[in-house]
Amino acid sequence: MQSPAGVGGSAPRSLVLMLPGQGSQFASMGVSLYESDERFKSALDDFFDAFGTGALRLRDEWLHGESQNLGRGSIAQPLLFGINYAAGVVWLEDLKNADVTLIGHSVGELAAAVLAGAFDLELAGALLNRRAQLLDAAPRGGMIACRAAEETLRQHLGVLGGSAVLAAENADNQCVVSCAEEDLPDTLRYLGSQRVTCMRVAATEPFHSPLLRPAAREFEEFLSRRSHLLAPTGLPMVSAYSARKISDREVTPASFWTRQMAEKVEFWEALRGNFDSGSHTFVEIGPGTVLSMAARRLPSVRARLSTVITTMPRHRPEPEQWRSLRREVAESFG
Repeated sequence: MQSPAGVGGSAPRSLVLMLPGQGSQFASMGVSLYESDERFKSALDDFFDAFGTGALRLRDEWLHGESQNLGRGSIAQPLLFGINYAAGVVWLEDLKNADVTLIGHSVGELAAAVLAGAFDLELAGALLNRRAQLLDAAPRGGMIACRAAEETLRQHLGVLGGSAVLAAENADNQCVVSCAEEDLPDTLRYLGSQRVTCMRVAATEPFHSPLLRPAAREFEEFLSRRSHLLAPTGLPMVSAYSARKISDREVTPASFWTRQMAEKVEFWEALRGNFDSGSHTFVEIGPGTVLSMAARRLPSVRARLSTVITTMPRHRPEPEQWRSLRREVAESFG
């Protein structure tokens, strides 16, 4: 891994904090930070308080539940939001003098929005609680990570038919397909027969597909009644829904924050369109390595003009790495 200071010891001109979404969760994610970092614990407890009814069950599921339950959106998504948010609070406090841009994937975009100031934590807790209720009532389904180009997958899915759709383009030749539960076996078999390398994503809902449009509409109605609480962001934020920097006029329609549940994630286009030139330090501050792997496919990273840092990977001690990486990045951008 390159130094956060980048090539030649001079700091890149921008720092990009990345917040992951569904599929990045894993058992015990962030638990060691919760037990060792008071700021992280306080921020996550604030989220549990804002979440309200069901928070104790959610917290217990995170600390003591079965790992397979983390595939359920009603559990994974609030937890991913909370951990992303808590990590963001700590990182932004240490980087208060740095030029920071936020980008989130799926529910990570909601966490980025709160950190950027589009809405407060109290509203976020109510939104995540309502979102969890809607996901519990949503059609069952799943997602499949595919090593293939977007256009190739579209052609295969057109032949296959059924409910399978392209749900996300995360990187060059790295896409996600979403479909109903009953179509998952046939979709996996067909894509495999076309020599597309596939793997099930840890999800029990068909995120970013038309199957979730009814849930997205109810989610939009819920937020629309509270749209007066939305505000322009105080930090720059790139949306993986629109693939561009969020403007003040885009913040206030509730649909901007709710329809992404049923729409394709344009994470790769967001990265390429906004960070393809210049030098940057990309830091995935939430769980897993999905967004880090995507950023490493950018030409500027391959040319060693930009660097990528992962802070909360699986199977690696977190607290010591967490502290040392934060200190190193803060010193480089302070």
